[in-house]
Amino acid sequence: RRLLRAGADAAARSASGKTALQLAKKKGHAECVKVLAEAAAAADGRAGAGGASSGAAAAAVDAPLLGQRVVLGGLSARPELNGQRGVARSFEGGRYAVALEGGGESVRVRPGNLSPAAAERASSGAAAAPDEVVAAVGRGDETVVLAWLDSGGGGGGGGKRGG
Repeated sequence: RRLLRAGADAAARSASGKTALQLAKKKGHAECVKVLAEAAAAADGRAGAGGASSGAAAAAVDAPLLGQRVVLGGLSARPELNGQRGVARSFEGGRYAVALEGGGESVRVRPGNLSPAAAERASSGAAAAPDEVVAAVGRGDETVVLAWLDSGGGGGGGGKRGG
């Protein structure tokens, strides 16, 4: 919560493409999953005045690519789109709606035809967190995370942090 209040990007990915939400879910950190899912839902504009709805929180867990830059691949009906990059804008009916870069076109794609645009800056400008920082979050090792933020990690320029 402290990192989120300080402006940390809940959707940031490690160098291996994993989000803090995915790692918290894998390690069974229920409270972290709840907080991160609510943050993801709020960032996606689906939270109500009282916080994320249970549907939005579930979508954030089940659709981990929401809001992320992705690469399309394995498309047989539209092979010209393979290798194209875009942003996963919504998830409905088992498919992501992906806004393609440089054209305004949006396509609906199964999750198996998307991969994260790993280790790149997200469209928000946030940097991917190194695996060691993501692991530190999982352990609750605040020292490592704060040192990374102070060094400019997360795209915030470093040097100063709130809170």
